[in-house]
Amino acid sequence: MNQDILNAASAKIAELTDIRCKISGTQTNGTNSPVSPQIVLSYKDFTIAYPVEVKQKVVPSQIPNIVNRTKNMGPLIVVADYITPQAKELLRTNDISYADTAGNMFLKAGYLYIYIQTNQTNRKKLKVHARAFTKAGLKVVYQFLVHPESLNKPYRYIGEHAKVTIATVGAVLKDLLKEQYIIRENGKTYRFVDRVKLFEEWVRAYNRVLRPKLKTRRFKWLNENQNWRTVQLPDKTYWGGGNAAEQMTDYLIADKTEIYTGLRFEEVMKALKIVPDTQGELTLTEIFWADLPGNINRVHPILVYADLLNESNLRYLETANLVYKNYIQDGL
Repeated sequence: MNQDILNAASAKIAELTDIRCKISGTQTNGTNSPVSPQIVLSYKDFTIAYPVEVKQKVVPSQIPNIVNRTKNMGPLIVVADYITPQAKELLRTNDISYADTAGNMFLKAGYLYIYIQTNQTNRKKLKVHARAFTKAGLKVVYQFLVHPESLNKPYRYIGEHAKVTIATVGAVLKDLLKEQYIIRENGKTYRFVDRVKLFEEWVRAYNRVLRPKLKTRRFKWLNENQNWRTVQLPDKTYWGGGNAAEQMTDYLIADKTEIYTGLRFEEVMKALKIVPDTQGELTLTEIFWADLPGNINRVHPILVYADLLNESNLRYLETANLVYKNYIQDGL
């Protein structure tokens, strides 16, 4: 598979006028150990050999590790069947070359600079899930991820906590069984088969399907010098995104404010002294779950992680990795 991707992407590069492209180092050496592949580009009297990072798909959460590799070994080229738009932006921001099998590419070295963005993509069609990854279904899956014991709770209990109907709960469980995220034991109880995969699918679908459909509005502080760290949130209101991550890791300095609330927005405006502003640095979003206990002032780490992955700032993505390792990984 990797060799096919490498061949297809390099063939697209070779189609460029005056650019010569070849692959080297794909054979084994005298010790029968594989030699890391390189893409060698030549333009007039300029030649560069890029070490290659071959992947089927590149998403934003992978970029921090790729950036670290370039710090240790110098320029490389990321070659993939599909690179998400956000991942491409991050690669360009960090001057990392890439090429995909559809002909999209960014090549930068010396005085060589090529940037091509086509309207084509080889992105595989997403598997269609009947209910589990719809707007309502994602709310149920979130409950199963945050509270795994709820998998075997009564449908009514799950529905109340996920704010969905009993029928939706049943449909989601049926879909998760079909897709083998869970299995039924002894004909009675459910058991998770792959919570890690379910978590990864939920994060992608949350930012693509559920989050855009939540009631959201942007605001600004009445006090232009307001420091969010000194703000006392009202009940049923929680820090999200970079703000929660800053509290959790001491690694990130949040450059905007993300807040989730179960209150009417007008109530939050009055409590926090904020006013509507389409360009404001504060985003208020409605919660999609039953309220958290009153002594918790930030959303669950899984939602913090999803919020961070929705950002194009590399620092946010690095922080997402920390949140995953310190607060999520062991629980999956």
